[in-house]
Amino acid sequence: MKRSAGPGGTLWVAEYMIRKLVREPLFHFLGGALLIFAFFWATGSDRDPADYNISIDETDIARLETDWIQNFRRPPTQQELDGLIDQEIAEEIYYREALRLGLDKNDPVIRRRLFTKMRFVDGEDTGNASPTDAVLQQWMDKQTGKYVLPPLYDFEQIYLGQIGAAEARSWIDQLKDGARPDAFAKSISLPATVKRAGGDEIARQFGDRFSEQLEKLVPGVWDGPIHSGFGAHAVKITEKVPGKKAGLNDVRRRVVNDWSAAQQTEQKEKAFARYRTQYEITVVGRP
Repeated sequence: MKRSAGPGGTLWVAEYMIRKLVREPLFHFLGGALLIFAFFWATGSDRDPADYNISIDETDIARLETDWIQNFRRPPTQQELDGLIDQEIAEEIYYREALRLGLDKNDPVIRRRLFTKMRFVDGEDTGNASPTDAVLQQWMDKQTGKYVLPPLYDFEQIYLGQIGAAEARSWIDQLKDGARPDAFAKSISLPATVKRAGGDEIARQFGDRFSEQLEKLVPGVWDGPIHSGFGAHAVKITEKVPGKKAGLNDVRRRVVNDWSAAQQTEQKEKAFARYRTQYEITVVGRP
């Protein structure tokens, strides 16, 4: 029976063509591709075919070799280098696949790592800067009281051992009255006499606690007890050279490090302020 060429017949032809199209393999392929495209569009990823090209060039290989030498203090063998290259390829593949799946989204660990890396990048230029002496001196002059050479000490010390404070003070009183130091001294591998030593040097030999207590002692007489990690000590300061303002050459490395850190911080804050102006921020509870 013949179909009418009217509206009903037109509908039948359209239905027939759609059914035929659905059975075509090309239609299935295009439909699948469209679904894949829609998925990556929705997740914010762009599956560019160029992303499937991985190139390991001479610069990459040199970096891998340098990292190996830093860790193992020798060049890698060819087998080890091939393993490093294979690992680099595997990491790059997994990295790209993770991005395609959107695994970098809403991950606080990854966000923190990227935050840290961006802060590093923003401060990298100033970190490599080489300031002149004039710049460093100007920086020092603004840091009132920060760069001061510590006092230097000449002193004698007697190690009294692991004894209580009352007993130690009794022995120190006897030293003040003229008792011989060897009557109380215990054997220990520490110098009995120290000359022109600053706080850092003294701390390296006797400990921070010992060094910090020297400032409280009265020069010229046996005093204490001062405690170190070894026990109690009687100490007599024979000379004290007061601290003074440092010159640039006295603390150059420290000044360079402080200046560089301050410049990096300033650069990072400027970069963040520039980023910040591009965003409209809304926080619940804030006006």
